[in-house]
Amino acid sequence: MRRHRPVKRTALTLGLVLLAAGCSTSGGYRGGGRGDVGEVHLFGVPVALNLDSRPGPDGIGVRIYLTAAGRAQGIEMRQGRLEILMFDGALSDEALGVSKPRKTWSYSPQQLAPAVGSSALGTGYQLALNWGQDRPRSGAVTVVARYLPPSGPPLVSTSSSIAVGN
Repeated sequence: MRRHRPVKRTALTLGLVLLAAGCSTSGGYRGGGRGDVGEVHLFGVPVALNLDSRPGPDGIGVRIYLTAAGRAQGIEMRQGRLEILMFDGALSDEALGVSKPRKTWSYSPQQLAPAVGSSALGTGYQLALNWGQDRPRSGAVTVVARYLPPSGPPLVSTSSSIAVGN
């Protein structure tokens, strides 16, 4: 008889694989003390969301995890700022470097507090972001998360493309 892994353990393993596969920053660890943010991980809902009572998409959903060096699980942001940048179109990393964001959302640790949650990946932030008057101009957007520490260079996640259906 074949033995099956418990679902919880399989989900944790899958989550850790996803966390390690292409969702980390490209800058490595830039902190000194325990608990400093070393990487930013962004997971985007693959399609735009309807966030109000009117028909049609008007925002995006993301989950952000910040990790410290040597730790696989997400930690709370205690200092600095977290920004989510939305660009028009499905862009390459090279194009992101020269493109202007269509919309930027910026959060302090206090502003993120209502969005904090725990999962098998650790502590993270689940955000529903309304683009308001900055409606995308194409059928997709590219989103990145950027952590701005109190000192030192920013840490940027890999990008995620989201279909918006314009």
